[in-house]
Amino acid sequence: MSQEAVPVAPYSRRERLRIATIQEIKDVAREFLVQDGPGNVTIRAIAREMGMTAPAVYRYFTSRDELIQAIRRDIFGEMGGHLRAVIEAIPEREPAAELLASGRALRRWAIEHPHEFGLILGPWGPSEGRQAGQAEREASWAFGSLFAGLISELWRTRGFPAPDPDSLDPELVAQLTALRQEYQVELPVEALAIMVRCWVRLYGVISMDALGHLAFALPNGDAFFERELQDLAAVLGIEEFYAADQPVAR
Repeated sequence: MSQEAVPVAPYSRRERLRIATIQEIKDVAREFLVQDGPGNVTIRAIAREMGMTAPAVYRYFTSRDELIQAIRRDIFGEMGGHLRAVIEAIPEREPAAELLASGRALRRWAIEHPHEFGLILGPWGPSEGRQAGQAEREASWAFGSLFAGLISELWRTRGFPAPDPDSLDPELVAQLTALRQEYQVELPVEALAIMVRCWVRLYGVISMDALGHLAFALPNGDAFFERELQDLAAVLGIEEFYAADQPVAR
C-alpha cells in the first residue's frame, strides 16, 4: 500500500520574519564589509543601520564571529555557484578546458569582489587566529572540491607528469596521505603533490592581483596571469588546450 506524500507545512509568519531578518542582517553586514573591510562589521553598527538594538541582533547571531562565519559560508556558495555556471557553459565535457576556464573565472570574481575574496581566501580568512566552524569548513571544501574534482578527472582521463613517489620527502608524503584520506581525494600521492602545487600557484597570483599587491609593478595583471596560467597548463601537460583558447595573432 503506497503512502501519499505528506505536504510540507509552510513557514509560519513568525518563522518567515525571522528568516527575512537574518538575511537583512547579513546583507547589511556585507555592505559594511565591502565599504571598509571586516573591521567595519560590528553588531552595534548593523543594529543602528537596521533601526534595532544590539541585544535584538544578538537574538539572531550570538556573536560577531558567528555572523562572519555565516557570511563566509554564503560567499563560498556564491563563488562556487559562479564557477559551476562557467564550467557548465562549456559545450563539451573536458576537464582540461574546464580547469582553465574556472581559473580565469575565479580571478575575475576575485577582482570584482576583493573584500569578499579577502574574507574567505585572503588576509581576513579563518586563519587569523581562529578555527572555522564545521559548516564553514564544509562550505570551503564544497568550493575546493571543484578544482580537486577537475584535477582528479584530468588525471583519470589524460594523466599528467608527476614525480616519482620515492623522490618526495617522507614528511610531505605523510601530509599528502592524510589530506587524501581526510577529503577522500582519488589521486595517488604524486598526483596530489602536483594538484597542491598548481592550486597554491593559482591561488597565490590571484590573491596578490585581487588584493592589490601586484599594482606596484603591474597596473593591469591580465598578461601576467595568462603567463602563469600557461605555465600551469604546461605543468599539467594540457598546453594544447591553452593554445586553442587564445586568439590567433595577426
